[in-house]
Amino acid sequence: MSKVTRYLRVQDGLSDWVGRATSWLTLGIIGVLLYEVVARYLLNSPTIWGHELSTMLFGAMSILAGSYTLRHQGHVRSDVVYRLLPNRAQAFCDLVIFILAIVVLTVVFRMAIDFAYHSWRIDEFSNRSVWRPPLWPIKATIPLAVGFLILQCLAELVRAALRLAGAHYEDPRVDVNDIEP
Repeated sequence: MSKVTRYLRVQDGLSDWVGRATSWLTLGIIGVLLYEVVARYLLNSPTIWGHELSTMLFGAMSILAGSYTLRHQGHVRSDVVYRLLPNRAQAFCDLVIFILAIVVLTVVFRMAIDFAYHSWRIDEFSNRSVWRPPLWPIKATIPLAVGFLILQCLAELVRAALRLAGAHYEDPRVDVNDIEP
């Protein structure tokens, strides 16, 4: 196995792990909302924290799923023209897109670190409810998620560069059973 294949396998594995771990937040959201519905409508005693906690968990889940979605090519893109292009032209488009994405995400990453650090430093809390939970934990997921997305963008950039160069490599994303004879 080449070093490139090993790198792609490790990076794809990290994105898969993050996506699978993040998916468990769905059960947390369901649990919080179920508890809130039972407390509100059956016990006539709504919680002060249910809505805000479910919103925070959903926000974390949504942003942390970015690298998993990119790894599985699930982000929205316009394929009308892209699919008509030859493989090397597609690779060139991908190369440009991932270079731009990494540049933009690097700026966002730096801003997200400052955003989360400031929240932690001032011990920021929410004013949306009387519950008033601390906000730095949810804000800390932003630079973490952007960091994972940058790492997956680097892997996609490597794939695009290899395709553009016409280099042969084993893409761990391609399942041998999916290839038609």
